[in-house]
Amino acid sequence: MKKYWLLGLILFLVSGIVVAQSGISLPENLQGKIPWDLEGLGKAPEYKWIDRTDSVWSITYTGEFYKGKETEVFAYFASPATLGVSSSNEGKFPGIVLVHGGGGTAFRIWALEWANKGYAAIAMDLSGNVPSAEQDNPWGAKGNRMEAGGPKQDDVHKFFRMDEPFTEQWQFHSVSNIILAHSLIRSFPDVSPEKTAITGISWGGYLTNLVAGVDHRFAAAVPVYGAGFLHEGSAWDSQFDSLGIDGTKRWVELWDPSSYVANATMPMLFVNGTNDFAYFVENWQCTANLAKDAQFSMIPELKHSHLHGAEPREIYNFISQQLENKSEFLSSIRFKQKGSKAKYKIVNATEVYLAYTTDSKRSPEREWKLVSLEKSSGTVSVPTESKASYIYWVDKWGNRRSGEVMGFE
Repeated sequence: MKKYWLLGLILFLVSGIVVAQSGISLPENLQGKIPWDLEGLGKAPEYKWIDRTDSVWSITYTGEFYKGKETEVFAYFASPATLGVSSSNEGKFPGIVLVHGGGGTAFRIWALEWANKGYAAIAMDLSGNVPSAEQDNPWGAKGNRMEAGGPKQDDVHKFFRMDEPFTEQWQFHSVSNIILAHSLIRSFPDVSPEKTAITGISWGGYLTNLVAGVDHRFAAAVPVYGAGFLHEGSAWDSQFDSLGIDGTKRWVELWDPSSYVANATMPMLFVNGTNDFAYFVENWQCTANLAKDAQFSMIPELKHSHLHGAEPREIYNFISQQLENKSEFLSSIRFKQKGSKAKYKIVNATEVYLAYTTDSKRSPEREWKLVSLEKSSGTVSVPTESKASYIYWVDKWGNRRSGEVMGFE
C-alpha cells in the first residue's frame, strides 16, 4: 500500500511540474475542484481551415465534450500575413486573443482591426455558433447553430447548471476554448509565442479575468467592463436571488472573477465606464485591486457595447507597451490621501481632473463630476460630501487613465 501511495504522490508531483512548465495553472483555492485538462489545454488543438480566400480566414478547432460528444469551435483569424504584409521581426507577429461579450460572436472586423495594427488575431465564437455571412452591421452577431457546437451563452448555462456536470456549464467550455485558441495561434509559424495578449468585452472581459488567472503564457490582459463580485451588485441580481445563498456561494467560488484574478501574473489594464449598467464601479475596482500588476482606466460615461468596448486606444497602447516595448503608455500616478486632502503627482499628463460623486444611488445611476486640476502635481481637496472619487487624466499620447476609485460608502 505504501508503494502505491508513493507512486501516486510522484505522479501528482510530476503532473504539477508539467502544468507549471506549460504556464497553465489553477488558483490554489480551485485546484482539484474543476476538471480541466490543463496539460491538454496547453497544446494546440486539432483544427481545419474553412476559408482562406479572404484577408480574414475562418477556422474550426476541437473543443471540450458536450452532451457526450466532442465540440467544434468557430473562429476568425487574421494577421499582417493574411493582409499580404511581411514582418520585420524574423517573420513573426505578436498575437492577440479577442473574447466577445454576451450576445456576441466571433467578430471578423475585430480580427481585421488588430491585423491592421500588426497583430496575429484570433476571435472565437463562444456560443456554439457560426457567424452569418450577412450581418446588419460589422459588429452584427447573427449566427447559425453548429452541429457540434457547445453550450449556448444564455443565463441557463451561465448560472443554472451548477448541479450538472462541468461539461454542461458555459464557463467551463468558454475558458477552455479561449485557452485552446491561445495555444493554437502560438503554434502558428508567423506568431511569436512569447508575445501574446488577451482582451475581452463585457462577458468577454469577465472571461478575460478568469483566463488571466489560469493561462500565465499571456504577456498582457485587458478586460473591458467585465469584473467580479457580481453577487454584490450587478445586472444579474435576480439570477443570484434565484440561485439562493448556497447556490450563489458555489457560483462565486467556481466562476466569479474574484476567485481567479489574484492568480494572474501578467500586467493587466482594467477598463470601465463610471455608469456601466452591468459591472458596477465599486465591484470593478475591488476586482482590479486583486491583480498583482494592475493599471486602471475608469472612463467617464463610457458606453457599453462591442463597438465602444473595442474602440479605446488605451487597449492597444497598453498591450503594445507590454509586448513590443513601445512608449505610448508610460504615464503614472503617485497618490496619497489623508482625510479630505489628497496629494498627487502624474507623469506625462496633459489634462488632470478630480472625478467624484456625491450620489448614494445605485452605481449606474450616479452622477459624476469632473473638476479640472491645472497642474500635474499638487494637492486637491476632495469634497466632504463625496461618496467616491478618483484622479482621472489624459496623457500626452491621448490615453485616458485613472487612479484607484476610493471612498465608497
